[in-house]
Order: sequence, then structure tokens, then C-alpha cells
Amino acid sequence: MEKNTGTTVKEVLNLPILRQAKVLSGYKGLDRVIQFIDIMEVPELKGWVKEGVLILTTAYAIRNEPLQLTELVRILHASGGAALAIKPTRFLQGIPQQTLDVSNEIELPIIEIPAEIPYTDITRPIMELILDRQAALLRRSEEVYRTLTAMVLENSGIQAVSDSVSGLLRAPVKVVDTEGKTIVSSPADLYWGEADSPLQWGITVDRRQVAKLLVAKDRLDEMEKVCIEQARIVLALEIMRGKIVADTEHRLRGNFIDELLTPPVPSRHEVEQRGRKLGMHVEHLWEVAVIEGDQAPAEEALLKRLGEEARLRRVSPHVEFRSNRAVLFLPSLDVKRAEDLRNLPKPWADTLHEWIGDKALGATGSLVGVGGKKYLWEIYDSYTEARKAMAVARRMPRETPIIRYEEVEIYHLLGEAMQKTDFSQLFERKLGALRRYDEEHNGDLMRTFLCYLETRGSLIETASRLYIHRNSVKYRMERIKDITGFDLSDAREQLVCHLCLIYFYLHDNAPADL
Repeated sequence: MEKNTGTTVKEVLNLPILRQAKVLSGYKGLDRVIQFIDIMEVPELKGWVKEGVLILTTAYAIRNEPLQLTELVRILHASGGAALAIKPTRFLQGIPQQTLDVSNEIELPIIEIPAEIPYTDITRPIMELILDRQAALLRRSEEVYRTLTAMVLENSGIQAVSDSVSGLLRAPVKVVDTEGKTIVSSPADLYWGEADSPLQWGITVDRRQVAKLLVAKDRLDEMEKVCIEQARIVLALEIMRGKIVADTEHRLRGNFIDELLTPPVPSRHEVEQRGRKLGMHVEHLWEVAVIEGDQAPAEEALLKRLGEEARLRRVSPHVEFRSNRAVLFLPSLDVKRAEDLRNLPKPWADTLHEWIGDKALGATGSLVGVGGKKYLWEIYDSYTEARKAMAVARRMPRETPIIRYEEVEIYHLLGEAMQKTDFSQLFERKLGALRRYDEEHNGDLMRTFLCYLETRGSLIETASRLYIHRNSVKYRMERIKDITGFDLSDAREQLVCHLCLIYFYLHDNAPADL
């Protein structure tokens, strides 16, 4: 528990004027804080007792009903009062035992003051003590504020501010975000286990809590509490400045990437120069991934995933949200040494495949096209490849929502070469009957045939791709032989049929807008 701040009842009793005062009950409440003094003139306290008040009284107002003193003690406690100082010898024969018992129970001190001491002789030194303490706290607050604010103005950084706060409190400190992840700590390698219970305070920006300040202490004195309040303000400023810097850098990166995706792109020299200034490492290879669906993925969820992965890979990716898609610019180290290849993280495409299944990302049903790895000044080529990969994927049967351009590049090239009327006539001769059969019987023989050819005639793998039984694939292949009359063991025949199927899916079966 944190220690109360301010002037306590115990400290007040050490004043020379109160050396002869006696604590009658409520000894455990001597650490209650006194903020000001009031004198009871009427028996009704409810409604005007304030927190931290020390009540002085002769009990004149209740001289005929001394048992009311018990209720007064309860009201004083409920309102956060500090203590009751009474001169019982003038109008009371003594304090009722019931009142003393209640005082002990609720730990609110009852103090007997000698009758001969005037109230003014008591109130003046107590208020001087309180005001001196408040002045000292104010001076300390200004000193701490000047120290920490100077660090902010000098742009010393949040680590330096954290180190300074740790020094002022003489304790380890840590700032964590709303998910408990460390933003900064002093010492830098500070670790607290689950069994540790540091003191903690919220740090707010624009009335929204963005972080917590943790201090490895059991309690704080009033001076340290002053430091905490100033530290929260300065740390909020540092966090807000960091956010502004990050937002500005993201905007500048976005403008730069827009230029890279709009031919003619800047020269290699200019790209390298500007990229370094924006923290986009030009020595990395970059691949572009386009996630597109009915709507763009959830920004917050995608940025969170991307940030976590970036920290693991120690790279600085970028993302742009445009209408119903997100465009990711994903850097990877340009590894040339064979020994470094063993330590490479898994491909970005594999990571994206894991993300797409996450409902929180809001990308279920989306397609992801991934371009090849390029240098930063060639990133337009990777973006173009990602878009081409998606265009092919929309037409061709696919097993996964992730499509890498290198996997479908041949389909794209063949699609451009299949524009002549002669290819349409070839398809009609070879697979026209098979297509008509599918149309008349709502069949799936065309797709089965394509999977069969792409798996090099494997019934098991074809069944796996189509989510049907192996015997179903075998039956369908028999029907295809009956309808087309092909000898599927003939390699030339397989090649021609494969090309005709590609033609069908890229042209004859393509959506009108593609």
C-alpha cells in the first residue's frame, strides 16, 4: 500500500504546543493526513465535513447528549476526516466507552487537549506546518518539472527521461503499452516476473490511456509522489511526440512509395538517398503483397501483426490502405552468404497465409498477390507482378488465397500469347465436347482434368486438391477419356490439353471485367 502524503496526525502531535495532548483511542490512525482545521460549533457534522479535516471541539453542543459523540466519530470517518481533538473536561465528564471503542474499530484518533490551551495557539502552528510542507512539495514539483521538461525540450529521448525518473525515485521503472509490452525501461534490460507487484499509474494522451508507468517499490513518500505526477506528464509528451514522428514518417514514406509506383520512377541514386532518410533500407530486397477483397483488412489488426513480425525480422515494412485493398511493402535481407541462408525467417508469403485465416484481420475470402523480390528502385515491378498474380488467380482454379507471381508467371505469359483465333479453334477441337458436358450436367470435369495434369497424373494429389475421394477422381478421368478420346499417357497430348485448359480459364472462362 502507498503511504499517505502530507502532514500526519502523528507529526502534528510532535508540535511543542501539543506535547501534553493525549491520544485516547484510534492509535492505528495516526498516519491519517491533516489538510486543514475546523472547529465544531454545532452537533450536526453531516454534509460539511471535508476530507483531511482535524476537528477541534469542546463538545459544548452535545454536552447534554454525550452519546452523540459516537455518531460524530462515524461521520468524520465516513467523510475522510483526519482526527477529533476534544477538550472533554470543560463540558463532559469523560468520553463514553462506546465512542472510544468505535474510534479504535475505525482507526480514527480521538485526542484529548488540555483545556487551558487556546484554539488559536493550536491552529496557527498546525497550519504553518501544513503550509510549509505544501510549499516544499511545490518547490520539489517545480524542480522535477524543470528537470524533466528540459530533457523533452532538448530532445533527449524517452530512454533518458525514463532513466531520470528512475534516478529521482531511486527505483527501477518501466513504461508499458496497453497490451503490457515494454516501451522503455530503466535499467534497459529490466524484467519483472508475474510474482512481482510494482506500483503503477496510467499515462493518458487526449483523454485516452496509452501506457502505464510501473515503479518497483512497495510505497512512495510525498516527494516521490510529486515526481510521479510530473513524470506522467512528461512521459505522455514523449509518447505523443513519438506518435507524431511515426505518423509523419509514415506519411512521408507513403508519398515516396506513391512516386515509386508511378512511372517514370525516380533514379536509383535519388531512391537510395531518400530511402535512407526514411529508414527504408536500400540494401534490403522488397516484395509487394496486395491483399484485396470485398473490403480492406482491418487496419489496426493488420498494423499490429505487421509490427510484431517486423520486430522479429528486424526490418521496417510499410503498408498503404487503398479502397478495398491493403498494399504491403515487405523487406527482406539480401543474403548472399550460404551460411546465412540457414538462419533466414520463413518467406513473407507463408506468414501472410497464416494471417489470412485470422478472423480479427477481416481478410477472410480475400486474395493475396505477392510480387518478386526487388530492390527499392525496382519496387514498381514487384507491385505490377503482385497485381498480375491476382488477375491470374481470379481466373484459374486455386488451392490457396496466397498467389506468388513466380508460381503463375507462365500462365500470365501464355495468356498474352493466346489471343489469336487459331487457339480458340484448337480449344474447340480438343476440349469443346468436355466443356459442353460440364455445362449440360453441371459437372466439374474441366477442373478435375487441370488438377490431374498439374499434379503429373497423381490421383491421390488430385483428390486432395479437389477434396474428393480417390475413386471419384478415377471415375472422372475415365469419363474424360470417354468424352475426348485422348490417350492420357501421351506426353504431347497432355501438353496440348494443358495449354487448352489454361486458355479456357484465362480467356473463355474469364470474368468480363478481367
